[in-house]
Amino acid sequence: MNDRTGRLTAGALLAGGVLYGVANAFYWVMFPDDVSESAGNVTVAAGNLGAWRVESVLFALAHLLLLPAALGLAAVLRRRKPVAATIGGATALLGLYFSTVHLWQYNALFGALAGAGVDADAARPVTDAIDGDPFVAASFAVWLLGWLIGLLVLAFGAWRARLVALWVPLVLTAGQVLDLVTEGVPLKVAVSVLMVAGFAGLALGVERSRRVDAPEGSATPATAAA
Repeated sequence: MNDRTGRLTAGALLAGGVLYGVANAFYWVMFPDDVSESAGNVTVAAGNLGAWRVESVLFALAHLLLLPAALGLAAVLRRRKPVAATIGGATALLGLYFSTVHLWQYNALFGALAGAGVDADAARPVTDAIDGDPFVAASFAVWLLGWLIGLLVLAFGAWRARLVALWVPLVLTAGQVLDLVTEGVPLKVAVSVLMVAGFAGLALGVERSRRVDAPEGSATPATAAA
C-alpha cells in the first residue's frame, strides 16, 4: 500500500465518520419531528432556517470526506481482497454520489423555499412532482442501497483482509440498519455513535496496515541495489 494513500485514507475515514455522525445527530436533535410528506420539510426548515443551513453544510463536508475515504479504502483492499474492493468501492461511490444529489435536492430546495417564505401548501405541487419522478425514485434507491451495500462490503472485506476486528463491520451494520428502521432522537443519536465508532475502527485498521507495510518500501536506493 502506498504510504501516502494509507495516511490520507485513514484521516478521511476518521474525519468523515465523525462529521457524518455529528451531522446526523445535529439534524435529529434540532428537527426531532419526522414529516409525513415531503412538503412538510418546508415548514420544518422555516422553523429554524439557520440550523437547517448548518446541518446542510455538515452533511456536505461529510460527503466530501467520505468519497475519498471509500475510494481509498477500496485501494487499500485491492491487493488483499480485489473482489470486495471493486464491488464495495463502486457501489459506495454510486451511493455517495446520489446521496450528494439528494442532499442538495432535499436540503437546498427546502431551505430556499423556507427562506423565500413559501409555505407547505404552495410547495406541495412541486414536491409531489419530484417525488413522483422515476429518476428521483431511482436515485433515492441507488443512494440507500449503494451506500448500505458498498460500505458494508468494504468493511467486511477489511475484516476478511485482517485489517480490522469483526466488531467494526458489525457496528457499521447495526448503525446502517438502525438508521433505516427506527425513528426518534435517542435511537438516531445511537446511530451516530455506532457510525463514528465503525469509521474510527476502519481508520485505525488502515493506519496499522500502513505502518506494517511501510518497512517494505522504506529501503534506500543503496540498500535496494545491494
